[in-house]
Amino acid sequence: MEDLAVKRRGRIAVIGDTAAAPRDVVSALLQDPLADLATIGHALVSRHQDANIDVFEISQSERLNREPESLSLPSSWLQATGYDVVEVNIGNLESDPIISTLLSTDALVIVLDPIRLTSTPQLSPILPYLLARSPVHFVVNGHLPSGFSKSSVEQTLREQLKQVTIEPLDDVHYDPSILKVSFVQAEKALTALEALSSGLSKAASPGTKAEAFEVFQREFIQSHVGLLQSILHQTLSNNASPQLSTARQVAALALMYISNVILSDRDVARAATHTVSTLRRTAQEGATKAKHMSVATRGVGGALVEGEVKYEMEKIKSQIESSFQGRLSWLGLLGRLRVDDVALELGGFVGSRFAVDLERQVVFESGQLSHLQSSLSSSSDQIIRQLSHTSSSPTQLSPHPHPFTSPLLANHLSTLSLSIPPLTPTTLLSPIITRRNQLVTKSIPRLQLSAQRALLTTYSTALLGVSMSWVAYVPPVDVLSAGTASGLGLLSIVGSLALGQKLWGGAQKKFWRDWNRVTGMLKGDLETRLDTALQTQVLAKPLAAAEGLEKLIEKREKRLDVLQSEVDKLKSKL
Repeated sequence: MEDLAVKRRGRIAVIGDTAAAPRDVVSALLQDPLADLATIGHALVSRHQDANIDVFEISQSERLNREPESLSLPSSWLQATGYDVVEVNIGNLESDPIISTLLSTDALVIVLDPIRLTSTPQLSPILPYLLARSPVHFVVNGHLPSGFSKSSVEQTLREQLKQVTIEPLDDVHYDPSILKVSFVQAEKALTALEALSSGLSKAASPGTKAEAFEVFQREFIQSHVGLLQSILHQTLSNNASPQLSTARQVAALALMYISNVILSDRDVARAATHTVSTLRRTAQEGATKAKHMSVATRGVGGALVEGEVKYEMEKIKSQIESSFQGRLSWLGLLGRLRVDDVALELGGFVGSRFAVDLERQVVFESGQLSHLQSSLSSSSDQIIRQLSHTSSSPTQLSPHPHPFTSPLLANHLSTLSLSIPPLTPTTLLSPIITRRNQLVTKSIPRLQLSAQRALLTTYSTALLGVSMSWVAYVPPVDVLSAGTASGLGLLSIVGSLALGQKLWGGAQKKFWRDWNRVTGMLKGDLETRLDTALQTQVLAKPLAAAEGLEKLIEKREKRLDVLQSEVDKLKSKL
């Protein structure tokens, strides 16, 4: 826009490495054999003497004027074409300023040496960006090596250019059919011009003048510089508005570049989406596998499976039932005349043997979950770093920050890592410990209390029956005979034993109801604790990372949609 604000002359850029001698080509191109004064010719040829200027501009003027980075002089070729010449020293500058300078000009001449052509360290990196604009004219400067012809050199140049991918066009190669190439020998042209200048001097004799004119005619014709002047003049004359044409080309290239960046960023977004999906899928698969392998979910239908919760509960239940039929049977309690053994033996047994095998399995599962937690946490951190590092896009010349760099998300995950407690061997044991404590502190004490009541009732009933029989037998009541009184006393003892047995059986039934209730909830408790550990400890960080990255990806895609819409609008206006 700044360039279009003020009307200017056309600008043709000339580049090439030192071996191609682009400065000699410019000197030969701009000198007027019959009109140049000696001072003008000397100023043109020596413009770079004792200087190493990156960008040098030569413009048309009525009078000779030399500035540090420019030269103004009268030149019939500059006047006829309406163009100024911009020389760019590609050996000194980086790629970015070279491309920026060349894109600001309206035409480009690339000077090549006949041996390497475009395969030079200075030219090869920037060539893909230069071929996207027009007009571009190649000039092969110098004497052709032995065994080479113009056609063979031109064919080699075409083969080299066919391999060039034009930037910022995607997968578009240079079309050799539009190649414009000229062969010159600028050194011969300069020799011819120097000979002519000597022949035109006042001190020259007629013989010297004749020889000078002969040398000029021969050398200048062999240099083919005159033909190059004509071809470039014709090419430049085809564009009546070079300033506007350049602006249109630069705008189109800029839009192509932006479109490629958008496409590249969409590829990055798709790759990031795949990476995040992989993280989420890995986390969910790990959690599903952990649940499937857990003792909490083990078991098929109503059948008992070794190692499952129900199997372990049935195993210890059968051992307790054996105790109820042995040492803790009613007669066993009566024989010892004490019921403290109920709490001591049964409480100790339940406290030491309840779900022992389950505990071992759950501790092992805790170790597996801890490893899964560590692995998923490391994967989350790695993906955050991977999607936040500085990378280079194939459509860009310099590194750029990754679009999913988010210090806020990284800080959130870091804080989350500190707040999530690590999985320990006891993390999943709380349901077993809780249910065991319920049995030891509530169910078993109630059973002991019931045993005490039953024993007390038995002894009381027996004593009461015997006492009443005795009272009925002895005077003054004396209503029963000795045999009858003895029978009633014995009957009361038997009845009290039966009553105690019944009470003890009822106490055991209550205990088993408590047992079934407590152990029946253990499986659900273990499943709930496992789910809680998975959601709050194992999956918390990877799912938070996945969710945060998905929001960034969605935000980026919306931004790219807006940019693409703006690009489409601008393209329609060109």
